[in-house]
Amino acid sequence: MMPERNPVTPETLLELQFIDAIALSPDGSRVVYQVRSIDPEKDGYESHLWLAPMRGGEPRRLTFGEHKNGSPAWSPDGKSIAFVSDRRDKKAQIYRLSLEGGEAERLTDLDGAIGGLSWSPDGSKLSFTYRANDPPETGHLPNSIAAKNAIEAKADKKDPKPPTFRHLTRLHYKEDGQGFLPKSRFQVHVFDIASRETRALTSGEWDHGTPQWSPDGKSLVFPANRLPDADYHAVVCDLWIIPSSGGEPRNLTPEPGMALAPAWSPDGSQIAYLGNTDETDAWGVKNVHVWIVSPQGGPARDLTPDFDRTALDLMGTDLRDFHEPGAPVWSPDGATIYFSASDEGSTHLFAVPPKGGAPRRVTSGTLALFAVQGSKGAKDLAVIRCDHTDAGTVGRLDPATGAVSPLARPTAKLFDTLEVGAPEEFWVEMPEGHKVQCWMLKPPKSGAPRAGQKGTHPMVLEIHGGPRIQYGACFFHEFQVLASAGFYVLFSNPRGAQGYGEAFTRAIVLNWGGPDYEDLMRVVDEALRRYPEIDPERLGVTGGSYGGYMTNWIVGHTDRFRAAATQRSVVDLKTLLLAGDFADDAVPEFGDQPWRDSPDYRRMSPITYVENIKTPLLILHSHEDHRCPVEEAEQLYTSLKLLRRDVEMVLFPGESHGLSRGGTPSRRLARLHPAMAKAK
Repeated sequence: MMPERNPVTPETLLELQFIDAIALSPDGSRVVYQVRSIDPEKDGYESHLWLAPMRGGEPRRLTFGEHKNGSPAWSPDGKSIAFVSDRRDKKAQIYRLSLEGGEAERLTDLDGAIGGLSWSPDGSKLSFTYRANDPPETGHLPNSIAAKNAIEAKADKKDPKPPTFRHLTRLHYKEDGQGFLPKSRFQVHVFDIASRETRALTSGEWDHGTPQWSPDGKSLVFPANRLPDADYHAVVCDLWIIPSSGGEPRNLTPEPGMALAPAWSPDGSQIAYLGNTDETDAWGVKNVHVWIVSPQGGPARDLTPDFDRTALDLMGTDLRDFHEPGAPVWSPDGATIYFSASDEGSTHLFAVPPKGGAPRRVTSGTLALFAVQGSKGAKDLAVIRCDHTDAGTVGRLDPATGAVSPLARPTAKLFDTLEVGAPEEFWVEMPEGHKVQCWMLKPPKSGAPRAGQKGTHPMVLEIHGGPRIQYGACFFHEFQVLASAGFYVLFSNPRGAQGYGEAFTRAIVLNWGGPDYEDLMRVVDEALRRYPEIDPERLGVTGGSYGGYMTNWIVGHTDRFRAAATQRSVVDLKTLLLAGDFADDAVPEFGDQPWRDSPDYRRMSPITYVENIKTPLLILHSHEDHRCPVEEAEQLYTSLKLLRRDVEMVLFPGESHGLSRGGTPSRRLARLHPAMAKAK
């Protein structure tokens, strides 16, 4: 007899473990992976490195203590790992750990943010990006005032004193999760292992992305927007190449558009990357393709011009925040380039030859690949795999078959004790000719009513953010919590989402609240038809970011929902664009600049319809949300209070837009509990 399983509750979050990164050894025999977990006593996070054999075997833990260890990078000889850790004074530094034993050796003494580690091919140097902190007296905080950093500072009795003032001159002066940005920028640095010297290869008022060494070690390539007025062209990004000994960077992709995530071919003759040619695509409408360019320069080639998908992992989940795009992966013989793409509720692996052509889908079934890593010594790939009932597995992917063999699953024992449900997938055909992919997560042990019996189960419609992301094959803690509490949970990808072609994604341009709203209402209609056990008088709706926008829009246009919870939401597109952290060109998406008296902004802003709202509404928002500023919540709350409507607001001090994915654990729990109480 099987033991009784436990329901998924908000507190289950405290036991979850999250795989944030992987690194495959040069010979392809081992994989290092980074596991993040919650420390309830400190109300914070730890992250540690583990080592697993690629052919199976017991994983081995490499780092210990109450620290954050991440960004692992293998030395070329496979004998040591470089990584970033805050193990001393809570300052991030680069360390080197010998896999033959012993303590990790500290290599750097820096004061700022470090990322993008990569070894030179001969193992003598490490490249990375580094942004120095500003001294407090300059009128800039040295670090983000996000809650996770504030808690660490409090634990160490080193609360930073706010500056007397902040003197701002940039257009892009703040960023969600970081707060007000320091004056310094991310520069490419090289650390010499023998001399212990750190040298900056770049300078200037531009941020530079992760550098990648050429196979001969003579050059580094990195993405950057080095335009004189870079802040005014936030989407633009080029690939730059620089001698590893120093010199002036040279632009490899001067054509308009975006170039990201470079990857050298094994022989160093080509560089594959992700990009497109739209320099105004601030809202992620145009597909990102796989391109190739010579390190000597010349025109770049789009290898996937007819591929109607975007070569990015855009899976929405509360397991992790969105990461830097994963670079294409070359096969050891240079004959194939692998890349991930969002595709109908999954993130699949695709393959294309360097000469171009129709991409071949490598993986099958329903899954999400969060990371893909290759090596020069083996054909197999290391991946992070997730699906509806799996919070993350490190696996070995066979490119010949697409099969993924599990190597490590940190949540395996926990999930053996939980009642984790798998949603049922269905598609809804729309009058306009398109179809919308949907899922219904049912409560454990729920059953259909007897003939003639009225439905008794409540249902919650969940709406994803973005809008250019997708729901799909990934464990979602919030959904499982709602299902365990007795709710049917409906989620879908209406027009505007990614994964169904560029025309599908483009459908809501200049028309937010139009096609997307129509799709969602028809999805609800079909769900009620398919699941008669649902009580149509007990419907709820919720969503975050763009999902919060749609929640506000829905309750301003229909009274069919019994209650609503709007999270990190938007009510006025003008104030969103002028007060948020993305001061990009709004014209392609919304038709005009936000300071102009455009009827389109009034038409597409939920605040215009606030007098129509009769549905009881719970507003959840973070104080330090710089993506959708807290004034969006305050406008909605004050308006509804003045209208004497049923509205409550819960604010989370010190938290950012990413509260549900990586905020302070106690506040992540607090976000779920009032929503559950309101729903009941």
